[in-house]
Amino acid sequence: MEIITDINSLTPVDTVATIGSFDGVHRGHAAMIAEARSLAVEHNLPLTVITFTTHPRLLFKPSQQPFLLSSLEEKLSLLRHCGVDRCILLPFDRAMAALSAREFMFDILRDKLSVKLLAVGYDHRFGSPHSGEGMQQYIEYGRSAGIEVRPMNPYLPEGVNISSSAVRRQLDAGEVTAAADILGRNYSICGTVVHGAALGRSIGFPTANIVLHEPMQMLPIDGVYECAVILSGAEYRGVMNIGHKPTVGGEERTIEVFILNFNDDIYNSNVRVEFLRRIREERRFASLEELRRQIEKDVASINKI
Repeated sequence: MEIITDINSLTPVDTVATIGSFDGVHRGHAAMIAEARSLAVEHNLPLTVITFTTHPRLLFKPSQQPFLLSSLEEKLSLLRHCGVDRCILLPFDRAMAALSAREFMFDILRDKLSVKLLAVGYDHRFGSPHSGEGMQQYIEYGRSAGIEVRPMNPYLPEGVNISSSAVRRQLDAGEVTAAADILGRNYSICGTVVHGAALGRSIGFPTANIVLHEPMQMLPIDGVYECAVILSGAEYRGVMNIGHKPTVGGEERTIEVFILNFNDDIYNSNVRVEFLRRIREERRFASLEELRRQIEKDVASINKI
């Protein structure tokens, strides 16, 4: 997949395109891209996905709580696996946000990217909002610009809504298996292992403290999770705690993983962690010994499975 970040120096090539934030690249996104892929093959043109270097919500609400389902790096990897030929990364800034849908279609899609067919979600909106503007207006703008605008069919397997918002709701509830059903894969985070307070080591369960590569990526609700840890190409099982460590009066929210049957020094290493299931809520224990016994039970429950 070719990744393009500067459309001003791009030599236009006729293409079929689709556009969106594609946060998380869930099953609905994959289905839409597959439909656009079929249209590209039918027209004997490459398939281009147009997305953004930063999520549009970050421009208008920069101080909000983390909500992203994937880093830019992960999103590009997922799009590559969807069979995309080219990915255009547009900077979503004030100038981009100020463009009307008509201006965006003429100035960007037609003049810069040579889009001949634009496949979009049936409820997709783009450009600076104008009252009453919607799909019918996009189709008319496209006709004037020489672009066929094709609304995609809604993807509702078994009548279930597949959306990034639905994934976030499941993560907020700690339902990581339900989130995986919507995504089509386990929800995961990537980060770097850093030094912590070594509390886990003192009670016989040394943990890897993880700092996210993407600070705005969403974490599931606080609690203890069974997880898969991918490190240097190898996969291990682990017990992850997300929360404030109330037993020792912690204040900051942390991510700690005890990796089963593992002893290597992995400080400063990059790691990916996939959420498999929520074991229990995070809670305060009366002593470190009580905490140690509970962690033993958590590990035993994973070994049993």
